[in-house]
Amino acid sequence: MSYPKPLSEKSLERLYEQSGLPVDARSFLHKFFSSCANLYDAVPLRHVWQIYGELKAAPKLRRKDLLAFSSIVRREEQPYYVFEAQEIFDDDSRSELDRFIVSKELVGVGYGKYGLLYELTDQIDFDRPYCIPEDFLSYAEQLPSILEESLLSFLSGLTSTADECAPKYGRSAPNDHKGQKLGDFSFLNSDERFEVEWQKRPTAREAVLQDYSGTEAEKILRLFKRGENIGRSSPAVTLQWILDELNEVGVEITQEQVETLLRLITDYHNNSRLWCLSGWKPSELATMYQGARPDRDFLRPRYATGIC
Repeated sequence: MSYPKPLSEKSLERLYEQSGLPVDARSFLHKFFSSCANLYDAVPLRHVWQIYGELKAAPKLRRKDLLAFSSIVRREEQPYYVFEAQEIFDDDSRSELDRFIVSKELVGVGYGKYGLLYELTDQIDFDRPYCIPEDFLSYAEQLPSILEESLLSFLSGLTSTADECAPKYGRSAPNDHKGQKLGDFSFLNSDERFEVEWQKRPTAREAVLQDYSGTEAEKILRLFKRGENIGRSSPAVTLQWILDELNEVGVEITQEQVETLLRLITDYHNNSRLWCLSGWKPSELATMYQGARPDRDFLRPRYATGIC
């Protein structure tokens, strides 16, 4: 079962008129669905309906309004998908409430296109309450946080100084970017080059290249954020991954810079709303669970409330 293709604006408007959804309700639901995608990434509509019921300032909608909107928005170009359960899981469910809002960031190409999505859903306990920030709809737009900007600024300022770059596999090679800052050039490490070359279809190869696009600093930050959101590892493991990447790109990092980098990624980890934690910050969980350390993995906690 394949995802439906987008419709024209004229066709979409006709569907909205047939649904009876007024313009203000449509505007709210577009922001609401985008906020759910950005805060949680993978969330079933039955939980989306419950989240809606917790919002303090929201237009009065019926459950069938939300379901009607979810059916129509599947035919729009959005930064998220609304999947039927059977489109992504080995599931025979046909209930509209079993649809999933999923950010496009976790949907790849080819045979393993849903690999990142499965990795995330393995970490999520769908029986626990979601964090529902007071400014919920402000998350409809993905704006970089101060923590994110600080980490990007630090990475962008690092300079590639080694005469040779040392890949994880194979021989060292001359450093083509010696003297350049990571905010000024693009770079594919050995694993990324292999992934690009492994793709047989031009469209798949282009999709992988797009995922690794931007400057070296932007690429590291993008992959770091994704790993944090999925809940892959602790800050210490993440630090080692970044150091390996810096070594391969020719950055001879000092001990002082290592300490700064560790502080930046730990601050981001502790104070960012993560998909794997249903939108909670680890620092919020540490407060809720006295004595717990915010830099540990909080992958399956139980919460007393969903309001944060």
